Amino acid sequence: MGRITPVPQAAAGEPLPVTESRNGRRFSRLPPLNLFRVFDAAARCGSFTGAAAELCVTPSAVSQQIRQLEDFLEVRLFRRLPRRIELTREGTALADVAHEALSMLSRVCERVIDPDIPSVLCVNAAPALASRWLVPRLKRFMEQFPKIRITLLASSDPVDFDRQDIDVAIRWGNGHWPGVLATPLGEEPIFPVCSPRLLETEGPLENPQALTRHTLLQVVNSGYWSEWFEAAGVRGVSFADTLYFNEPGVMLEAVAQGQGIGLASYLLVESDLKSGRLVRPFATELRTEEGFYLLTSPAFANKPAIAEFREWLGREALEAIAAR
Repeated sequence: MGRITPVPQAAAGEPLPVTESRNGRRFSRLPPLNLFRVFDAAARCGSFTGAAAELCVTPSAVSQQIRQLEDFLEVRLFRRLPRRIELTREGTALADVAHEALSMLSRVCERVIDPDIPSVLCVNAAPALASRWLVPRLKRFMEQFPKIRITLLASSDPVDFDRQDIDVAIRWGNGHWPGVLATPLGEEPIFPVCSPRLLETEGPLENPQALTRHTLLQVVNSGYWSEWFEAAGVRGVSFADTLYFNEPGVMLEAVAQGQGIGLASYLLVESDLKSGRLVRPFATELRTEEGFYLLTSPAFANKPAIAEFREWLGREALEAIAAR
C-alpha cells in the first residue's frame, strides 16, 4: 500500500518537530489527523467493524487507514486475530494519547464556537485617534455589547489582514485600500486650533492673516494649511516659523502647550474643545476627500462581532460630528 502524503504540524514560523523511528529514520511530519480519529475509534470499539459503524464508513476503509498509520509509524498497532483485534504495546501507548488529544481538540472547538463565550475583537487604530477619541468610548461599547471584548493596538503601520492578527483597523486616508473593505467614519471638517493661553499671551487673532506671527505646527506630509487659507480667502501667507511632527497626537499636545497653531480633524480634538483645553480661533472649515476609515477584511466583514463594532463606531462618529 502506498504511503500517505504527510502534513506539516508546526506552527507558522516555528521549526517542525523531528522524530526518529525505530530504524533510525527521522521525520518532521505527522500523519493526517483523520488517521488518528480512525485509530481511536478502532481502539475503543475493539474491532474495525465497530469503528466503521461509528464513523459511517466501511470496515475495509477502516482497515486501510489503520494500515496507512502503521506504515507511516513503521510499527504494528493491532494484532489481527480471527474475530477480533488487540492493541499491541505500541498501540496501547498511542491509544491513550490519541484519545486525549482528540478530546482536547473537540473541547477547544466547542469553546471557540460557543455563543455564550465572549468574542475577542482586536482593533488596530491610529495612535492619535485611539488615545484621544476611541479609548474614552470603549467602556460604553463593552456595556452595550457585553459578549465582545476589545483588544486595542495603537499603530499607523500598513494593514495586512492576511498576515496580521487583527480584526479591525482605523486609518486616515482617501478610502482606497486594495483588497480591504473601507467604511468612512463620517465627513470630518479640518480647522485651526490653538491653546487659549496662547491667545491670552500673544493677543487675539483678528483674521487669518494674523496667523503669520505665530509658529505653524504641522504633521509631516500634510499639506492642508494652504487649502485652508484658500478656503479662508487668504493667499501668500508665510508663518514666522514651522515645526514638523510625525504623529498628529504629538503635534496636538504641542498645540495645547501653546507652542503654535495646528490644523486638526474634529474627532481628534473633540474632547479638548469641550474641555476648553483647545479653542478654534476661526470658524472656517476645510472639507477634504480624506478622513478616518474603519478597515476590515472582506472575508470577515460580516462576522457578528466585527459588524456590530463597525455599526457602533459609525454611529459614534456621526453623532460626534453632528453635535460639534
